[in-house]
Amino acid sequence: MSEQNIDTMSREELEATASDLGIKVTATMKDETLVAKIHEALGDAPLAPAPTATEAHAPGEEPKAKRFKIIVATHDQDKQPVQVGVNGRTYVIERGKEVTVPESVVEVLRNAVQHVHDPKTMEENKVMAYPFQIMSEA
Repeated sequence: MSEQNIDTMSREELEATASDLGIKVTATMKDETLVAKIHEALGDAPLAPAPTATEAHAPGEEPKAKRFKIIVATHDQDKQPVQVGVNGRTYVIERGKEVTVPESVVEVLRNAVQHVHDPKTMEENKVMAYPFQIMSEA
């Protein structure tokens, strides 16, 4: 995906970006809707009005759930965004960029570990699958 601003992309670029992110595009979908879906998939704050009280949280999330600004570490071998699923909702988090996510996403990332074995001693070590840093509470 290019470094171009999503809000200034042409229809063809929007459709290509949506396809890369696994977003289904219909012929009747407006550009504004497509831009909003791409922002949502990347974990960016959409350039839209603030959500109403009923829209302020994802399904399965408490209305007053804490939100955090985080950065998922970049990786030399894996350049793909990190996908996190919580209660039927998928968050696609771009590596190396600050995004705002609910506390439930932070908890999933905290619990995502890989079991790595030392080849000499065969001792098992647990390491974070997606190292991340909490910047602040949003």
